[in-house]
Amino acid sequence: MLKGAHLAVEKVSHTYRRGRQQALVDIDLEVKPGEALALVGRSGCGKSTLLHIMSGLLAPSAGKVWIDGAKVEEPSPRWVVMFQQPSLYPWMTVAQNVALGLRFTGRSREIASRVPEMLKLVELSDYADRNVQDLSGGQQQRVALARSLAPSPEILFLDEPFSALDAFTRGSLQRDVRRIARELGITLILVTHDLPEAVTMADRAVVLSANPGRIREIVPIELENRDDLRTAEYAKARGRLAAAYEHAAGLGLAPGAEPASAKRAATGGGEDGQGRNAALPAAR
Repeated sequence: MLKGAHLAVEKVSHTYRRGRQQALVDIDLEVKPGEALALVGRSGCGKSTLLHIMSGLLAPSAGKVWIDGAKVEEPSPRWVVMFQQPSLYPWMTVAQNVALGLRFTGRSREIASRVPEMLKLVELSDYADRNVQDLSGGQQQRVALARSLAPSPEILFLDEPFSALDAFTRGSLQRDVRRIARELGITLILVTHDLPEAVTMADRAVVLSANPGRIREIVPIELENRDDLRTAEYAKARGRLAAAYEHAAGLGLAPGAEPASAKRAATGGGEDGQGRNAALPAAR
């Protein structure tokens, strides 16, 4: 089993060159090895900016990021990012796409053994020779996941990779990615607007407020069963996160009031009151 990396964010602030408004200010955060952490908040709170800084895709205006004690200054094969689009090569087969991470890191000798292993892990063994254009959106994201895992990263960053998928496919991938990260010992950091996604996948949720982006609250998520969204345990966890989310968004809950989203979750209904799958769409 791999050992997930430790990540530390130290006094990170960021201002985009063309804008005067700070995107992030004074972010301090620690992610333990093997932990699953969600970055949650409304659009414009800087959560994707923070993830890009953590992964070395963007240099902060101030502050530092450390992974296992080494300063992050650029991307590395030790950690990988999955984006909203799978970005597969359409003229290649599933297996050829999965092998790309190994080719790009000079590990072509491992392709014959590693690619079948990754395809089995994401339940696509029977699709190895299929062209990726023939696959569904969810299957394409599984190919992207296998490609990301092939080089054995210590951290997997997820920038809303399931947002364009239907609720059933999204829920399946959320549970599978968490399971795979646990099995491999990978540290998992995800950006999401979707509160059920954060509750399903994360051990903790960092709730950010906007203008500028700041950490408003860190909510622990302790669930024994993450497969059934109808449990009272799940409803309570989502209620706690919804309250923090709404407070950070400035929606002004009265003291002691229960978020409307938590009430819907507690009764087994989502935004449209139709039960388990209705709890999956993003909270806005």
